Amino acid sequence: MNEERLKRIKELEMRSFERGIFTFSDFMSPTSLCEATGILKTGRYSLFGGADFAERRMIRFGSPEELGYEEEYPISILKITLQGGKFATPITHRDVLGAVLNLGIERQKLGDIFINGTFSYIIADKTVARLIVEELESIGRNKVLTEEVDCVPDELAPQKKQMQFSVASNRADAVLCKAYGLSREDGAALFERGIVAINGKPCESPSKQLKAGDVITARGFGKMTFDGEGGLSKKGKLYVTVSVFI
Repeated sequence: MNEERLKRIKELEMRSFERGIFTFSDFMSPTSLCEATGILKTGRYSLFGGADFAERRMIRFGSPEELGYEEEYPISILKITLQGGKFATPITHRDVLGAVLNLGIERQKLGDIFINGTFSYIIADKTVARLIVEELESIGRNKVLTEEVDCVPDELAPQKKQMQFSVASNRADAVLCKAYGLSREDGAALFERGIVAINGKPCESPSKQLKAGDVITARGFGKMTFDGEGGLSKKGKLYVTVSVFI
């Protein structure tokens, strides 16, 4: 995240504190959220992206306890239905995003996009939701109908497969290699290439110790959560549990 955007985040935090009001950021990626929250004071903000499993989230500055009132995140959930039934052309995340951006909407006003057959859901800032509903008429060759709904169905939440195995230690490289069946050399190369991130923040240290709740991503391989440590094996290795996104 550039200095200008970080400055904007600090301004939102200060405005909330000085005026006693809630303030909200745009939608931010996991990496940007990690950078932004690293400069904020704990307890003065919360995060939400329209669904508990959403990755792109807004920061809300202020809390009901401090301010004495509640204010919902300015988020709308839109359901996009392809017209044409079985004759509809399959669409991708990129197709939906491109069609919405072509309306003149900036990426930071959009949260996650979920694709499910002839339906897709897009999470958007309320300030642009009405424009999308009224102006989005087609995606690719498909005519579409867009409407605001209450929530993203739980069945669209990312699916995970839990794995338990033993490693010499809870180093990030050891866990990553075991989960994806990589050699130690191949695992080290991922960190050297800068494609590994932990909790949205790029990680260049393969020896980083993991803790329960950490989210590890390796571009081109996938994402997993480190669920925690178990006991020791007879050979003195550490049992760990991870949940791999599938």
